Amino acid sequence: MRVVIVFPHVGYCTGWRPHLATEVRNGSTYHIAQALTYLYSTARHYTPHVRVVDFNFGSHEDNVQRVLDYRPDAILISSTVNSYDSTKQISVDVTRRSAAKLFVGGPAVSSNYFLRPDLLKLDVDCEFVVTDRDIFAWAKQVFGMVDELKFRTFRPDNSWIAETYPPETRDKIRYTVVTSIGCTYKCTFCLNPMVYKINYKDPEIFREELRCLRDEYGADAVSVADPFFFMRQEHADDIMDVFADSGMAWSQQTCLVTLTDPNLERMAETGCRSVLVGIENFTSKEINKPVEVTRFEDRLEVAAGMGISIKPSFISGLLDIDYDVDLAQIHYIREIIDRGLVPNYHIQSNIYTPYIPDARDRLLDVPFRFWGVMPVTAQDEEHWRRNLDLCDMIYELVFPETAVRYQEVRAEYLDHLAHQGTMWMKHRPVPRVAPDKKVHLLTSGRIRVGQP
Repeated sequence: MRVVIVFPHVGYCTGWRPHLATEVRNGSTYHIAQALTYLYSTARHYTPHVRVVDFNFGSHEDNVQRVLDYRPDAILISSTVNSYDSTKQISVDVTRRSAAKLFVGGPAVSSNYFLRPDLLKLDVDCEFVVTDRDIFAWAKQVFGMVDELKFRTFRPDNSWIAETYPPETRDKIRYTVVTSIGCTYKCTFCLNPMVYKINYKDPEIFREELRCLRDEYGADAVSVADPFFFMRQEHADDIMDVFADSGMAWSQQTCLVTLTDPNLERMAETGCRSVLVGIENFTSKEINKPVEVTRFEDRLEVAAGMGISIKPSFISGLLDIDYDVDLAQIHYIREIIDRGLVPNYHIQSNIYTPYIPDARDRLLDVPFRFWGVMPVTAQDEEHWRRNLDLCDMIYELVFPETAVRYQEVRAEYLDHLAHQGTMWMKHRPVPRVAPDKKVHLLTSGRIRVGQP
């Protein structure tokens, strides 16, 4: 069986930071999606004939031709929500010229298939893949069988990187690894605890993976893509021991509460250079983790003294936050930039985007490429205008170097809405699911509104 795995082109919420950047600056790199490593490695468990095509590099038509030239029996597209426009286009272009069976999965499908299926409609025949919190679940649909594969002991195969990215593009990519999946926190807007069950990689499997990246690709640094690196302290300690032995620089993401002095000291000793910290909002009850301004600024100072950059992420427009509170937080972000605490290119600041189905969301009828950058949900037109104001403030105050590009995207967004009969998307209502139940029900199919 011949299989092509496709990663579609992400929308304006790019794989580069900050969003809408028109050039790669300040050491920005494209972080390889770990979905590709695990889809490829799992497929290679069943067949030697597997190819990966990443539509974020090269032209659309050239990449379509790469898919077709491999003469696949099956094509699997792993899609995020903000790459679903590209997924739609790729699906049409490859099925028009190939008899391969098409499978579409990824977080866009797992988070929407049962509760918001209208969002996933395609104009071609395909089979949707819902992982149901099992990272290997798609194999049964594609290959008709499933072996006992366990994340902890499964050996990832990174040989696809050499086949996918030409040497001249590899200085623009960041090698990524994942040592754990899932998340013990349950922030209502986040996919991490919803899609995969909590699992931890065997440190010796990880040691071998690092050795391969160093020896085969010359990697001297990696990004750990775990949603929550310190989810289990014993595991994090073991992984840091592996990094200490490797001598490889690394970065990670975690929560503010875990950046204790001992953890920061060990991170510095083992070569950690930066850490993405999800602040999101200092006052929202949608956040299932402690975040305080004083603690945040204290950790910034302590980490900087150890040579570690803290890269905070913020969200405006969460469902329980007033406009004035959001506005004050955006001004605070500008303040920490002006005070020299964090450069703006180390900050993520986005408008709330309803990646998780919620009965409170009223979606706007806009293409998926705008998700993550422009408002795509509001209670009414006045609420939408306030959210648009928040977007304007974010790009004016936090990312002023993207002002020209932002205005172009904003104009395209408004023009699209102006040509709709109504600005609101027509889809069946999402059933009410209590936040503490979502983790068990989102991908299980026990609650659904129908099939796409």
